[in-house]
Amino acid sequence: MINPVGFFSELNPGWGLPESGSIRDAVRSSGETDEAEIVSYLLHGTEIWSEMSAGPDVLEPEGQLLTGIGSLRTDGEWIWRGDLSHYVSRHHVALPDQFVTHIRDSHYSPPKVPESRLVAIATEDLGMSLD
Repeated sequence: MINPVGFFSELNPGWGLPESGSIRDAVRSSGETDEAEIVSYLLHGTEIWSEMSAGPDVLEPEGQLLTGIGSLRTDGEWIWRGDLSHYVSRHHVALPDQFVTHIRDSHYSPPKVPESRLVAIATEDLGMSLD
């Protein structure tokens, strides 16, 4: 089973993955000392699903629209929404300690995920049909 991260209740689509609670509860006044590297990891995960959707920042609805909000990225072990990097960099949203440790242990460089693993995530974890 893939580990979902950042699927907050205010964000749609949630892909049927377990919610991470309210994003408002995860906002902090400052981020991790290595926040830029964590954000880079999020941005460079393998894209498993791409959407050209756009929507507001749920914490700043009057701000600019975010693109690709329904897109998904993965490192083969974890899966997150394409807009999670925005929320971490802009609002210092806290991520689970286990995920942050995983990012640091990976030296902030997500692995290239083999196609076979991407297919398994899509079909087994997300319930997609690839017919």
